[in-house]
Amino acid sequence: MKSMEDKKGQGLKIEAVSDSFEQQCFDRKWVLKLNDQEYLNNFTCLICRQIVNSPVEINCPQHDNLEEALVVGESCLTQFLNTNNNSCPIQPHENCRYYKIKSMQKQISNLSVMCPRQFQEDIKTVDYRNEKEGQTVGMTICNFKGKLREVNEHLKNDCPLKFLNCWFKPFGCDHICPKYELEDHLTADMKMHFELVTKSFNSLQQTIQFYQVCIFLVFFFFFFKKKKK
Repeated sequence: MKSMEDKKGQGLKIEAVSDSFEQQCFDRKWVLKLNDQEYLNNFTCLICRQIVNSPVEINCPQHDNLEEALVVGESCLTQFLNTNNNSCPIQPHENCRYYKIKSMQKQISNLSVMCPRQFQEDIKTVDYRNEKEGQTVGMTICNFKGKLREVNEHLKNDCPLKFLNCWFKPFGCDHICPKYELEDHLTADMKMHFELVTKSFNSLQQTIQFYQVCIFLVFFFFFFKKKKK
């Protein structure tokens, strides 16, 4: 039988780099950049050990004697129950009971955080410096610092580190780059983009001419057939 401490190391490690993380728990190291360690301990998911998102408290009668609050992220708990035959993550038993902690979710939503993409870039920079000691690499691209509840909107619409397709993708350019590099790409590859547009235009003209010929032949066929009668 696994104890609660054995269960604490289980679960998925969450990375805050996608456009949206509305369900998964939040990367502890990322949130720690602008928040106090001791304060964040109150918001730790017992399953994945990250900062809880959509916190719920497990309140099964089987472990009423435990003094600490049994807080987990709702997504982590759902995944755990689905992969463990609905057995409670605290002690092995069925019919795990829990309820949402709305007041805690509000506190978490008000935590100050930096851009998660910039955080990941900073980690890469530190790792690279460890390999190439003495070289200056990396720079701050995104200066976003705000409430955690504002991050989704930032990632979807404003973040300069968001990857975008080239404006000329409909014409055949498959280049993908961060938003802040797109203008340089458009300027540097202007000749290639012009050639792609010209090629597309010529192809469109050929298609139009083909359909014009088809329409003419159909019209001629019906006209000839009608005249023959």
